[in-house]
Amino acid sequence: MTRGQFDPEVVGRHLAALREALRNLRRHSGRSAAELRADSDLRWTVERGLQLCVQNALDIATHLAAASGLDSPDYATAIDRLAELSVLSGEFASRLRPIAGFRNVLVHGYLQVDLEILERVLKDRLPELLEFSDRVEEYLSRS
Repeated sequence: MTRGQFDPEVVGRHLAALREALRNLRRHSGRSAAELRADSDLRWTVERGLQLCVQNALDIATHLAAASGLDSPDYATAIDRLAELSVLSGEFASRLRPIAGFRNVLVHGYLQVDLEILERVLKDRLPELLEFSDRVEEYLSRS
């Protein structure tokens, strides 16, 4: 990868992994916090699926930012950089930005994951991750 040039294969692999995880998570989109609390296998599946979704989205963001020569000292900034590159609108990047912190909770705070937050993410945020993948694909087709 050289400055100004991203690797479409790398981005494509991350997009495929993101979409696969989203397909698997959609089966659980109506699950409640009580169901997650009662079923440790379900909870693990949801947490792992969300972790994969978020990590792939953030890996795409950091790759595209780095390929464009934009400094991204953290994941949240990498999301902001996608707005600067016109991959995402500024408004959408602002809505998506909190996934960086959510990733940290999933990866580092696994003993304290709030199941009500997991329930809300399953209910309300999966479409945003799908929209993210659509917008990245549009960007790839323009580049």
